[in-house]
Amino acid sequence: MNGPFIVSGIPGTGKTTVCGFVEKLGKKAGVQINVINYGTLMLEILQKSGRHLERDAMRKDTVEIQSRMQRQVAEAVAEKAKQFNGITIEDSYMTINTSKGYLPGLSSNNLSMHQPQLPVLVEAEPSEISSRKLKDFNRKRDYAVEESVREELTFSRVIAGPCAVLISAPVKVVVNSKGKPEEAAEQILKALGVVQKCR
Repeated sequence: MNGPFIVSGIPGTGKTTVCGFVEKLGKKAGVQINVINYGTLMLEILQKSGRHLERDAMRKDTVEIQSRMQRQVAEAVAEKAKQFNGITIEDSYMTINTSKGYLPGLSSNNLSMHQPQLPVLVEAEPSEISSRKLKDFNRKRDYAVEESVREELTFSRVIAGPCAVLISAPVKVVVNSKGKPEEAAEQILKALGVVQKCR
């Protein structure tokens, strides 16, 4: 199973931190894991085209621009996955809260393009997500009350279901409990079939 696999979650769930532990634990187990951060790749593509946006401003772009960028990033992810011999993980959002509403982070065209094998949703308690966002001074995140976080978590699951149907794969939900990102990473590695090598 080389992937690519999708590890997603709404802002504040700590998915990127968890992906870092997946990479680290995989290496310790002798499994090469390549984590491709969707947002970072999108920024690189934007910068090459002459647009210089702050990371958290991207989701405020028009839906048309975001959809076009998603296609370009999907092409880049598919190409990177072909060039890598280990497991490729795409660190992405399942849903993007735009000015027009919730946009799927992965369209049907994108899914058919790089054929991910397993969508993983990283979640956390709404109160914890809200707290993490308030403490993250390195990012210009939207203020999130628990009610809006619950709504976003719900839409993330709602969108994950059809994605799983399109690629004929299960959806794995992993809870990133406070102070336990390594445990969440181990759950992901178990889903990928390499957990026995991590112990």
